[in-house]
Amino acid sequence: MSKLITAMDPQRDDCGYWTHPDYFEPADGREYAAPGEFEAWQDSNRVIAHVLWAECDVTDEQLEALEDSNGDISHWNPTPPAGDGWFIGSIHDTEDGPLCVWLRPIEVTA
Repeated sequence: MSKLITAMDPQRDDCGYWTHPDYFEPADGREYAAPGEFEAWQDSNRVIAHVLWAECDVTDEQLEALEDSNGDISHWNPTPPAGDGWFIGSIHDTEDGPLCVWLRPIEVTA
């Protein structure tokens, strides 16, 4: 059995990005997951995920500053979902803007 992903302190880079070293990677070096692939990774790691888009977690003024920052999101501190046990899996940029993927062990949700 492979090692399960567990919480660790994010070490964000100068622009505010970070991905957990045990976070999901699409198979075969693909850029995007195949349908169901991320969900299968969650099942095998016994975690649930919550995606938080920066634009939904900041004020209009903060969003404008993020959009003017040339990709620097270091001032955004993503708000964890309600409940215990959440940890950051990845803070990264996408074509649709920056997001944070929060993860929580399934055992905490029971």
